[in-house]
Amino acid sequence: MLPQLLPLLLQLQLAVNGTNMAQFLARIGRVHQLQAISIVHSAGATGAGFLDALHLELHQEHNYFQLLPKLIATEHSAEQLNSVTHEQTLFVIFARDSKDPIIELQAERARGRRYCKTFFLLRRDEAQSDLSSFFEYLWQQGFRSALVMVAQRRLYHMDPYPTLRVLELSAMQDAVTLFPPLNRRDFMGYKLRVPVQLDVPATFWYPTESHQLQLDGAGGTLIRELMHHLNVCLELYPLYINGSNNINMPALVQLVAEQRAELSPHQFTTLQRFNSVDYSYPYAVLPRCFMLPLAAPFPRSIYVILPLQPTVWLGLLMMLLLVLLMRYLKRRLMPQLPHLHLWSLLGVPGSQAGYYTNMCWSRFARCLLFCGVLVFAAFIIVQLYATKLTSLLTVSPSPKPSVTLPELLRLPYRILVLPGDVNGIVSAFGHATQFRRQFYFTNDNDFYAQRMEMSAGYIYPISTLRWRFLSLQQRYLKHKRFWLSSLCYGTFPAQFQLRIGSHFLEPLHQFELHANEAGLPEKWRRLYYYRAKQLGFVRDFASVEHFERMHEVRPLALNLLSSVVYLYLIGLLVGLGAFLLEFVL
Repeated sequence: MLPQLLPLLLQLQLAVNGTNMAQFLARIGRVHQLQAISIVHSAGATGAGFLDALHLELHQEHNYFQLLPKLIATEHSAEQLNSVTHEQTLFVIFARDSKDPIIELQAERARGRRYCKTFFLLRRDEAQSDLSSFFEYLWQQGFRSALVMVAQRRLYHMDPYPTLRVLELSAMQDAVTLFPPLNRRDFMGYKLRVPVQLDVPATFWYPTESHQLQLDGAGGTLIRELMHHLNVCLELYPLYINGSNNINMPALVQLVAEQRAELSPHQFTTLQRFNSVDYSYPYAVLPRCFMLPLAAPFPRSIYVILPLQPTVWLGLLMMLLLVLLMRYLKRRLMPQLPHLHLWSLLGVPGSQAGYYTNMCWSRFARCLLFCGVLVFAAFIIVQLYATKLTSLLTVSPSPKPSVTLPELLRLPYRILVLPGDVNGIVSAFGHATQFRRQFYFTNDNDFYAQRMEMSAGYIYPISTLRWRFLSLQQRYLKHKRFWLSSLCYGTFPAQFQLRIGSHFLEPLHQFELHANEAGLPEKWRRLYYYRAKQLGFVRDFASVEHFERMHEVRPLALNLLSSVVYLYLIGLLVGLGAFLLEFVL
């Protein structure tokens, strides 16, 4: 089969006609096991009768494409090809020259299929500089497996690694290697220069010993490891917009769409998709919830009441029933000992214990059993109360946070949002009028800076993944600043932004899957928080107690003895109650 292709190539270089072209395309389809063919042509790109002969030959019985789908289009066709063509489709484009508008039209219509094998036939001859610019355009548009015939006699394809080179194919070229390989595992030192902006925890960077910038963070680490795996030379440059280096997604998308950046190394929650770029496979699909300021802690004046939980009240009630039962048994079973008190059975000193020396031992044993149960119950109740009170004095309890949608709308805090957040919130919860009164719009820089600092006085929408990172800043606080409510909306993917048809799209997808299977994101997450803290991007919100513990400073104040005073007062109260109960009984 392959030896028969060589004379056909020679024949194509000498005199191309529709019949020979159909046989050439059939050989390509058979070698690569293609499933369809799409032919696009512009006016003046072929000679008279060429297309008729080509179509007739493609329908012949011996032709490979006879029973396979065939799509014919011109410059006036407007349909998208990715929805009607197979992934294993051969695209054949007849153009007048490298500046023919049909090429740009094909790039627009073949979005999602640009990686397929594409055969460009340019009728006019091209200078070497124009041909290099044409292949540069094809590479930027994502035609990674492109074969170009110029002036019906010369065949070219490109090798982009490590730099783009245009290679002329000989007449003896093997049919398998006519098209460049679609996917490679080694990019041979391909240089990738990308812009970076600050988006903690997803993306940040730091200088190495060689004064080069190194990516870090949830998305930055993934991109860095992927490029190392693909043998790509990654170069970073900070991107400032209006003097700020905080994340500005519209500006990054514009850079990628204008071919000034091949990809964006920012793993960002996609709230609004842009058609001018491609997006990676979702790293995670997460809802966005409201991050609310936490209410003030309980005042210490009510700490004495807080330990009285239902279990303590139930114990007190059972003990009271036992005391009443003991009084009843004493009067019913021992009427001959009118001076015997209940406290004498409990062994309380000075309670006339000698009166029951001649008592029946069986009755006395039953009384002692009830008394033992009474003493044990009192011990358990005291321990429950004392343990709970001690734990309350050790930490600062706060009211258990919970909020409903009506309560959220009645809170005195404004909701700090970006314009892209509004549609998702309103479409999920409704109440557009109430929400718009509570929204406080700001720019990207202020929004991310205030949310990172957990500035009080606002409610922030945030993804659950980012919340887990930000909440680490308040782990040393006795009283936390914010909490994550259960009012969530939508499912938004965390994705990277890439050039349309980028050759990094499929390797990034596979690398994400393997990294998640190996548990690498969890390992990286434990590292990039401490590195971000070392670089000053985040900080631990230290309370006064944490500051004193770190610097071994303890100011003199009466609140140091508050725990002792509370325990002493509650002890006096319990002792007074016991004496009153003894006097009554």
